[in-house]
Amino acid sequence: MASGYRVTIRQGWYGKEELLNSEYPNSLRLETAQITKGVSSYDSFQFTISPTHPQYSNINIFTTFIKVTKPNEGKTLFEGRVITPDDAMDNGGVVQKTITCESLEGFLHDSVQPFAEFHNTTPKDFLQALINEHNKQVEDYEKILLGNVTVTNSTDNVYRFTEDDKDTYDNIQDKLVSRLGGEMQIRHEYLGLYLDYVPMLGENSSPQKIELSKNLISLERTIDPSNLFTILKPLGATQEPTDSSNSSSTDVAYPRLTITSVNNGSPYLYLDQALIDKYGKKVKTNVWDDVTTAEALLSKGKSFLSSQANFKNQIQVTYIDLSHVSPEKFESLNCGDSVNIVSQIQGINLTERISGMLIDLLDFPSSTLTIGEDDMNQISYEKMRIDELNAERQSLTQRINTANVQINGLLKDNKELSDNIETLSGNYDTLDKNYQSLNNRVNDIVNNNDVWVSGSKFIDTSSNNGAMSVQDFKTLYDSGVKGIIVKATEGTDYVNPTAASHLSNANSAGIKTVGAYHFLKGGVTGTSQGQAFLAEIQALGLAKTAIVSCDIEDGSLSSDLATLNSMIADFYKVLTDAGYTNTCDYASASWFGTRFTSAAKYKWIASFGVSTKPSGADAWQYTDAFNGGSLDCSYSYNKVFV
Repeated sequence: MASGYRVTIRQGWYGKEELLNSEYPNSLRLETAQITKGVSSYDSFQFTISPTHPQYSNINIFTTFIKVTKPNEGKTLFEGRVITPDDAMDNGGVVQKTITCESLEGFLHDSVQPFAEFHNTTPKDFLQALINEHNKQVEDYEKILLGNVTVTNSTDNVYRFTEDDKDTYDNIQDKLVSRLGGEMQIRHEYLGLYLDYVPMLGENSSPQKIELSKNLISLERTIDPSNLFTILKPLGATQEPTDSSNSSSTDVAYPRLTITSVNNGSPYLYLDQALIDKYGKKVKTNVWDDVTTAEALLSKGKSFLSSQANFKNQIQVTYIDLSHVSPEKFESLNCGDSVNIVSQIQGINLTERISGMLIDLLDFPSSTLTIGEDDMNQISYEKMRIDELNAERQSLTQRINTANVQINGLLKDNKELSDNIETLSGNYDTLDKNYQSLNNRVNDIVNNNDVWVSGSKFIDTSSNNGAMSVQDFKTLYDSGVKGIIVKATEGTDYVNPTAASHLSNANSAGIKTVGAYHFLKGGVTGTSQGQAFLAEIQALGLAKTAIVSCDIEDGSLSSDLATLNSMIADFYKVLTDAGYTNTCDYASASWFGTRFTSAAKYKWIASFGVSTKPSGADAWQYTDAFNGGSLDCSYSYNKVFV
């Protein structure tokens, strides 16, 4: 039985469903197809279609509807409408369309709300009022019924103003979700569309485990301390004046209730002094709209402070969904459900909620999960760090033991070759090469050069980073940085004066040279820029196995796809003719495939503020503020980068 995905298309809400992508591999197929899901946002679906596909010309904004199902499970993974159909042609003359679709929640952007004031209204009734207004304005098929609505507050009573400059979706997010929490979805049932608004969607526990050496491909854990605070200022209901007749302004703000009157004259509550000493004074406010007395507010604030979480823990996993391998045993994973993740070498064995998913319909191993975003207090954070360090210590011990065995064996072979080199003089050249090879292998193991883990970090530097000492790089090495790429040149008339010192000091700190990059400029030929770059990397003594990267982002570059592709090809030809074959395109995710067609050996993609590795990236530049400084840092997904 097929366990792939089926994608259908229909023209108009009530149109006939036609096939876009078959669940069978040898039938009608799209070029690419990916669903992005999140518990705090509505779903999107993006696919690429070629001109040979029978539906290529039948895709229209807003009136074409797409559905993705998993037939063997009877499950709908996505339903929504087309919002952007874009087409492009690469330098080989290949034309494709890339289609982006939004899920049914997008219908809520098609209506607006009048300015209105709501008193003594439950959250459910308030939501019903918003939906009633929506239903007055839209087509019949966009009309919505309330489904499961269970989010409330302590009094089951809200006081709200709707805003007439925002659509229905934004009013719901601002007036309900952002204040009361909860998650919402629209589902398509036989009788129409239903809106659910519940504390948490999903909440089922998946029987499928994601485990190292079975279906776990890669795992990356990040800790976000941005929610850390050590001082709390609790705020209650707005203190509006009893007589506001003198105010004619529509832009009026009123103070909120504080705890000053019941907290020795201070509006602040403080954490344990040890945490303040460790992390400093970091003040946070929290608002309780329904609290109207200082005593109740003090109680709320103390309770919130005692249970506060300092850190957010997020894990991103690349995995193979076992429902494709053994559909008789496993169902596919769902966003919002819990899943058990096991990676012994990282000290991870936990069950967490899936907060985000990227499902690749055509390349199953490229699918990713984001789990967690759990709030952790200090005790939980310290325990996790101890588990992680113990796992690292165990892993390091195993690697050292393995390396020692290898070293002893290689040294024995080395000695035998050295002892026999005089008696086997006829094979001197061969023996000498073997001898050097063995020495290199020993050095690699001693220096841990053969240890690489997907997701290892490397930095890229330029003169913008100024002078950097060996100690600066040692600090970076201790924080997990294993490699460095330096800027060498820009255009034809600029050479980075800090490149040589950065490489030398980084190497002294244990950070390996990955390569160098050139900042491509418009108005100058690719050939002449390649020649300038080649001269500088040769002066730096860069090995021919190093990464040679072209930074493609400058506003002066041609906006014509074919022209820019040709310029980049000319640049790389100079390098490959000289023996530098590890070519690498660097650009933002939005430039790849739109401003130019990547033809380099590797792709280094910049994408900030996202939790998912860009599709097809050999390296991902995920931040320009590593360790709180002005420093670019990237994850490597190919050993050549570290």
